[in-house]
Amino acid sequence: MAVEINISELRLVINRILDHIEHDLGHASVKLNQDDYWDAADAERYDFTKSPGNFEHGQLHDDWEFLSSIIKDKDQAVAFMLIHVAPLLRCIGEEVGQ
Repeated sequence: MAVEINISELRLVINRILDHIEHDLGHASVKLNQDDYWDAADAERYDFTKSPGNFEHGQLHDDWEFLSSIIKDKDQAVAFMLIHVAPLLRCIGEEVGQ
């Protein structure tokens, strides 16, 4: 089943969640107690006809380093950088949501 997501609505949802973390929970920053994580390889991530056999290693500090380059140079803000946002958001949700 295909899902169509309105980018403005996604931005609104993410901003509301981040506002909740910052204003309601009082977190101006979040310390992530993990760094390394596993991710299914691109070719296997969405193929549910078999279990993934190839996992890739990622590091949250690397993801943040790539993303923080956008603060200094907005031309670095390309769509592909979202692959670095996802692991950080997951870990923040796990840390703060507990």
